[in-house]
Amino acid sequence: MDDRILKKLQRKFFYLPVAIGWILIIVACSLVFSVSHTEAMAKVESSLLKANTRPYFDNVHSEKFIYVFYDDTTESVSSRVLLDAFSSDEIVEVENYVITNTSESNKFSSSSGNKYIYDSSVVLENGTWMRKFVVMDYTDTYENLRTLGITLFCVMVLCMLFILAFYYFYAKKAIEPVKQSFERQQELIANASHELKTPITIVRTNLELIGSDPEATVADNMKWLESAEYQVNRMNTLILDMLELTRLESNKSHVEREALIVNDIIEGMMLSFEAPCYEKAIELSYSADKDIKIFASKSEIEKLLGILVDNAIKYTPNNGKITVELKRQRRNAVLTCYNTGEGISQENINNIFRRFFKVDTSHKETANSFGLGLSIAHSIVQSLKGEIYCQSELGKYTKFTVELPIYASFSEQYRLSEKA
Repeated sequence: MDDRILKKLQRKFFYLPVAIGWILIIVACSLVFSVSHTEAMAKVESSLLKANTRPYFDNVHSEKFIYVFYDDTTESVSSRVLLDAFSSDEIVEVENYVITNTSESNKFSSSSGNKYIYDSSVVLENGTWMRKFVVMDYTDTYENLRTLGITLFCVMVLCMLFILAFYYFYAKKAIEPVKQSFERQQELIANASHELKTPITIVRTNLELIGSDPEATVADNMKWLESAEYQVNRMNTLILDMLELTRLESNKSHVEREALIVNDIIEGMMLSFEAPCYEKAIELSYSADKDIKIFASKSEIEKLLGILVDNAIKYTPNNGKITVELKRQRRNAVLTCYNTGEGISQENINNIFRRFFKVDTSHKETANSFGLGLSIAHSIVQSLKGEIYCQSELGKYTKFTVELPIYASFSEQYRLSEKA
């Protein structure tokens, strides 16, 4: 996967949501304007219809209406309108339009910019049949609709710009996990290749030495065979660790978890660490609260504790001290692994959970380490919805703390919530 594929993926995360968002905004704004326009014009048409079905004197006091009466025989025109509601020029213009209009539209604009709509009928006026035009000024309604349209257009543009900006940054963040995963894969391959290169070279050299003397016996070549076997075991350990780490980070773990009391598991494992601690005269102590239950698998807890204590043994000098504690703190089970020793610098603390990172590659206890143990521990803790962090002071101590959620039944959850 190169930059072109990442950019193509980013464009997919950008263009499609933006297009959908824009379409939804356009449809929503258009729908709002359409409904508002329909309702407003329906009110105008209703007012016009009412005015046309009643005698003009019932509505003559409305400043919105002009009543025009036209006699086709004498071609005489008369208008009735509220005094000072319209100018004389405006009335004449309206009269001329409605009398001479031959189009199907019943809406028009005057030279002053006013908007009119009219309806016509034939009425008997003073013994003479005349055409009556009821003309309504709906300029206010038109301006309100125009203002609404401009407002909706501005809102639509602003929303479209917001969506454009939002999804531009969203697309970049959306592919960030993919990019990081790709970079981790590349880093894993590069580091694994580097780590495998040395043992493979040694194995090949040993085989060449064995093959250089066809008459030598197995006993004569035992040194080279043991060296090759040791390197093969190292490669096997590395491959198994990489598979374990990849399985944990891909969230494809098929470990069957259950509610278990973690005290029994940790106490049983502490016995297995007594022998290596005895060889280095390390004081090993363990304390725990009673019956702490978590939701996990036995293998995960054993793996996690094994990594932490094994790491502590490697970095604890002779006559040092290692303390393992398991405590209950509110809704968390807190496991701490403390050891005296050289400590870790703050710079290294920020990197110790990275894959293949080694604090001191020259340390004789860690020369054969691949730097995957703490990465695996970190992944196990994350898969259990917990947290792990490290505290250290150079020349004094190192302390790893693991916080895992306590498994509780409904009644226990209620009791814990009451205490909180």
